[in-house]
Amino acid sequence: MRQRHYPAIFKTLSGAIICCLCGLASFVPVRAVAEGHIGHMGHMGHIPNNSAKGLSGDLLLFPALTGIVRFDQEPQKKLSNSDFIPEINVFYTTDYQQFRFLGEWLVSTKTHNLERFQLGMHVGDEATLWLGRFHNPIGYWNMQFHHGAFLQTTISRPGIMAFETAGGVIPNHLTGLLWEGLHDLGEGGLYYSVAAGAGPQINQGLEAFNLVEPGGTRRPGASFRLGYQPISFGVDEFGVSGAYNQIRSDEPAVKNVNQFIASAYANKQIQAVRLLSEVVYVNNTLESRLGSNTHDDFLSAYGQVEWELNPAWTLVGRVEGTFGGRGDPYLVMFRNYVEDRFLGGVRYKLNHNNALKIEASRDHLREDHFGQVLFQWSAVFP
Repeated sequence: MRQRHYPAIFKTLSGAIICCLCGLASFVPVRAVAEGHIGHMGHMGHIPNNSAKGLSGDLLLFPALTGIVRFDQEPQKKLSNSDFIPEINVFYTTDYQQFRFLGEWLVSTKTHNLERFQLGMHVGDEATLWLGRFHNPIGYWNMQFHHGAFLQTTISRPGIMAFETAGGVIPNHLTGLLWEGLHDLGEGGLYYSVAAGAGPQINQGLEAFNLVEPGGTRRPGASFRLGYQPISFGVDEFGVSGAYNQIRSDEPAVKNVNQFIASAYANKQIQAVRLLSEVVYVNNTLESRLGSNTHDDFLSAYGQVEWELNPAWTLVGRVEGTFGGRGDPYLVMFRNYVEDRFLGGVRYKLNHNNALKIEASRDHLREDHFGQVLFQWSAVFP
């Protein structure tokens, strides 16, 4: 789904409302949120709970305030010099007997989306079949971190894992069927996800299927993800994923895109240091409106290092790079895609529910490169 553009007065009003909600949330009685409770919200698509026999579930609010300052934009100024983005993400999940529900709604001054809406059913002890709109099981980042800013150490996502509304170049959401589960391997576990459904279209960028305002022409997509954890529900994980997407385009020169994606990832904790890396290969066949085909491919990779100095302070650094992307006919359609980035930042946890972050980076887009500094307050309530 594309970012919606609103009149200035509506942006001001919605920003004021979100700021009020963020402020109100800070007065909600704080209930300590254990690290393990938060850590797997994105991984298996839910928060573990003990409500399988009742309707009580987990309702979490993720407010955030983000400030952005950009400098040295060249050669063409594509973005504003500064920005301020208040947002709130509402996350709810519950179990009733063998049935499950998960919903996620994001509201900000930039966009408002029903990001996930999933109806599920337990199949056996360790598997779930979902119907609805869900996160496409591509790679590690897209399944581990959802739209709640508090969950990730950095403010920004890697360019290759950016959401559709933020200039993403691969589908982050599908609407259809998702099968996911765990195969027990003693202390460890093998996590698997298989998905198929309606993918995005290209309309000035990727536009995911919108459950609230369906429209456009959608074509099928399918994906899988296979991950191994030496200790089930632990931090360490290694895996692969792949996807095939048929994408209709509204661009003047491109009618359809057939896309193959393959990726490999590793997440490793070594005492106080966490290492996260991912390599994504994308192969596209672009069909023109005259019937001719153009083939292209590129490789994107990132590596992130996090060093927890103590329970409150964490240093983070990330390097991203795109190889084979110069002049790529597919990437030409995504002017806000971050091809390369050097990033450093600090995260300070005020308590179990609040965090402050500062992040500085040098970003390279297709037609621009610039420096930027980001500041963010993020939280989770209750």
